[in-house]
Amino acid sequence: MVVTCDIQFENNPQGCFFAGQVLTGKIILSADKAKQVKAVVLKINGYAHTWWSEKGTRDKKTHYSGHIDYINSVTQLLSQPSSDTPVIIEPGVHSFSFACHIPTTCPSSFEGVRGHIRYLIQIDLVRPWKFDQSFTRGFTVLKVMDLNYDTPLLKMPVDNRMSKVFCCGPMKTDPLQLQIHLPQSGYVPGQLIPISIVASNDTKVEITEICVRLVMLVCLYSQRPLVRAVNECMTVSKLKGDPVPILCKKQFNYLLPVPATPPTCFNLCQIVQVAYRIEVEAKMKGFFYPTQVIHIPVTIGNVPLMSVIQQQPMALQNGRSFSGGGGDSDEVDNANDQPWAVNDSIPPPSFEEAVHMPQAQLADPAKHDYGDKTFSPKYPVFNIPSPSIQENQENIFVPPTVTDPNKSTWL
Repeated sequence: MVVTCDIQFENNPQGCFFAGQVLTGKIILSADKAKQVKAVVLKINGYAHTWWSEKGTRDKKTHYSGHIDYINSVTQLLSQPSSDTPVIIEPGVHSFSFACHIPTTCPSSFEGVRGHIRYLIQIDLVRPWKFDQSFTRGFTVLKVMDLNYDTPLLKMPVDNRMSKVFCCGPMKTDPLQLQIHLPQSGYVPGQLIPISIVASNDTKVEITEICVRLVMLVCLYSQRPLVRAVNECMTVSKLKGDPVPILCKKQFNYLLPVPATPPTCFNLCQIVQVAYRIEVEAKMKGFFYPTQVIHIPVTIGNVPLMSVIQQQPMALQNGRSFSGGGGDSDEVDNANDQPWAVNDSIPPPSFEEAVHMPQAQLADPAKHDYGDKTFSPKYPVFNIPSPSIQENQENIFVPPTVTDPNKSTWL
């Protein structure tokens, strides 16, 4: 290959930008000998895309898809007024600067099995009588999700409870009761969600395991041939707890981590919506007794609640200072342009990949694509205190605080 291309982002080696910012960078072409092309074209694209198939009558498949463009920028870096006149890329290094405004309406990057929200930079060498030669690099766009301005309810404690009776008539059991409590419903990646659970097993069936999960709920919509919805569930993080014997009541306190993940998104994208909830699953012993599940919705943002920050401003947590570290990836250099920079008490985060989402496959087998083959969006991960279980309030279930987390207590 006589031409190589390096796509660089200015003051942003991670390639993470917020909606409303200006994307700037350089294109560096290197040639070891003269290269004849028709044009060198820079394309910056951002779009949401969904697709899936469903079997109908007579096993006939119906293909559903949706597509929305958010960025569609095309720039001629090298070209001639006449299409018949070729452009010669001389041997050596050639640098081109570029800039592109990211609209404030752009939703956060997301990768799923049946859909994605993806942002790409592509350099096309348009060659006469040959396939075009392409170089591609993905970048992450994040919509600001400030938990302090979404709704005051995110700061409030939330709880849920359920009761289940197995069988009926003379075989009817006493109820199985599950209660779950969170000190608040708004969190950011890097925090630990304190989850309090009370399991009252008055049945004669043992609970073999308590499982706690943070689940991403994705709703995908099609536009063609008609509007249709399909749901995906991804487990973001999970913990497994102890069993609960028959005729027993136990309390559990867990700290469930929130890893790198996209923020909650309901109203930005018409065909991809992302939500989260905490699920508590009680697995029952025996084939005839179904697993019992209780859940509470939570909101994941990328600017933390100040009420949590102010508990321990700029302090140490687990022996680590708030330097934005804690991950393998580096901080974004232009930290002053980030939405949390307006408050000095919010430490800068690291940017990490969401390991629970699939990687984007950028290379097209039908094209001569020499850029990145895969891409994973990165999201801010904070090193900040986690909220604690608050004092008991009227009509709010708050079990007694246990100092050692992830432990169960007999009641």
